[in-house]
Amino acid sequence: MDIRAIIDVLNNLTFGELSRLEGRVREVRGELERLGHEEIVGILDEALAALDAADLRQFRRRIHHAVSRLGHLR
Repeated sequence: MDIRAIIDVLNNLTFGELSRLEGRVREVRGELERLGHEEIVGILDEALAALDAADLRQFRRRIHHAVSRLGHLR
């Protein structure tokens, strides 16, 4: 998965079943970890923690922050 595809996945997350959201974020997180983007992996870890706490506002903020950081990589 390239950076553009990762951005698309994160931008197209829709609220639904929380386990589905978590699965998609974990998939992207794994790909970014494989690519060596540890800073963004940390941001996604924070998003997952917010999702686990049912803090959807913070979850969305962290996802937007990750997308912003990814935009600088292109």
